[in-house]
Amino acid sequence: MGVPFLPVRGILASVYPEVNANFRVIPDPFNGEDLVVVKALTPEVTLVHGSKGDDLGNLLIPRVADWALAIRASRAVIATVEERVPGPLQEEADLSLIPAIHLSALVPCPGGAAPTGFPGYYGQDEAHLALYLKSARDPAAWEDYLQEYVFREVSSQ
Repeated sequence: MGVPFLPVRGILASVYPEVNANFRVIPDPFNGEDLVVVKALTPEVTLVHGSKGDDLGNLLIPRVADWALAIRASRAVIATVEERVPGPLQEEADLSLIPAIHLSALVPCPGGAAPTGFPGYYGQDEAHLALYLKSARDPAAWEDYLQEYVFREVSSQ
């Protein structure tokens, strides 16, 4: 968003300003009352997965998560998409349009949200998510899981 801080409601009586240097209490410039502000986050890189990307570099992402804020705050944005389509894209009912100017890279990656689901493309892989959770409880099983599903080389066909 390009701003150094944002106002935060509802935490004036909390300990946040005492325990976290990113929160400050300042006078509201309009009425002089105490106002809590938080330092803006500026991620180096944001990774996001969208439904469609066009040949112009525009992106459509689900509105369910407010990725648009992270994208605008980040120094670089790498987007993967379920499908690449001819442009220009248009905003859709459940999808936000992110203009190409905000993206550093747009990469086709069908199935890129798996094993979680992606709206309009595929559902969650419940069996795989159960394996993931079971593997995470045991260091040896976790290492096997990582070797099989994260670090293995994918052969090109």
